[in-house]
Amino acid sequence: MIGEGADARDGIRTALRSPVSLITAKDVAREAGVHPSTVSRSLDPEQMARVKTETRLRVQEAAGRLGYRPDLTASSLRRQRTMTIGVLIPSFGNPIYGDLIHGINAELEPHGYQGLMIETPDGSDRLSPALETLRGRRVDGIICATSRSEDRQVLRDLVDSGMPVVLTLRWLAGLAIARVVNDDRLGGFLAGQHLVSLGHRRMLEIPGSEDIETFADRSRGFRDGLAAAALTPIRHGERTTTPDVSEGRRVMANLLASGVMDGVTAVFAQNDLLGIGAIEALRSAGLQCPEDVSVMGFNDSPLVDHLDPALSTIAMPMVEMGMRAGREILRAVNGQDTEHDVVTVRPTLVPRASTSAPAQAARPAAPAD
Repeated sequence: MIGEGADARDGIRTALRSPVSLITAKDVAREAGVHPSTVSRSLDPEQMARVKTETRLRVQEAAGRLGYRPDLTASSLRRQRTMTIGVLIPSFGNPIYGDLIHGINAELEPHGYQGLMIETPDGSDRLSPALETLRGRRVDGIICATSRSEDRQVLRDLVDSGMPVVLTLRWLAGLAIARVVNDDRLGGFLAGQHLVSLGHRRMLEIPGSEDIETFADRSRGFRDGLAAAALTPIRHGERTTTPDVSEGRRVMANLLASGVMDGVTAVFAQNDLLGIGAIEALRSAGLQCPEDVSVMGFNDSPLVDHLDPALSTIAMPMVEMGMRAGREILRAVNGQDTEHDVVTVRPTLVPRASTSAPAQAARPAAPAD
């Protein structure tokens, strides 16, 4: 029994002395019949294009058989890079950001980079501390999807410090920072045009926060869409502080209580969460969507097509936007001049059950005398 125990302990010691990490590039080179430097290039996403495909595949197969993993820390020290990109988003709770992050990672990972995600909620003062955290982690660049008007100087200082930065989804006018954004003015125009085409004549907006340029552009586009039919949205003084369901519900309830909604047959909510809240408030007041009031959203968030009624909306290509933002930050990290780059993606109209012709427009005309 004692011998068996000793043998077992010896086996454990042997295993501990031979972890996967002890396999070196020289071992892989010997297995693949190449020079160790070829191993490094074959497993480095930034250099593998310099190696013939046949050789690269042979090295990668040998590395897989031996269980070799490159020492990323040593590689980062050699390059003086951490191979990480900070990504700032306003809400982990808003499902549209999942697609944005997916697109960013799809572009970064083949190049050996990883995204470091941080939430900086709207209405908080967490942007500056988040940026300091990322700088402390020595990220190689930052993708920011959270910018509001009060962040202008913080972002300008960040760029002046030499940090590569790309704005996406949200942007700020007057900053020399690369941006990858949706054409929000076109999206607002499509929303207005859609409601006009259904026969609506009295419409209003549930606006997003006024310090976010994205929402201001959606409003401009909506007014353009109505102006093409010689219409203007009904004015009111309600604003939202955060673009979420509770704010949509609160604003719609206030509009109903104030009487502003009298005769209004359609509402454009400047994002889907606001639209969902608006429908809830209408329902609580005994009104139905779209029979009494049509509601239009913006974003085409996951699952809005499963609501009752399914939400009409403007779809943004979030994955594409994320991929292009990833591409821009890699260009900036690699020393290319990107500060004046503006990449704009196009939204599309997605009509669903929450918008229909207004009831009065659907009634047959009264017979002539």
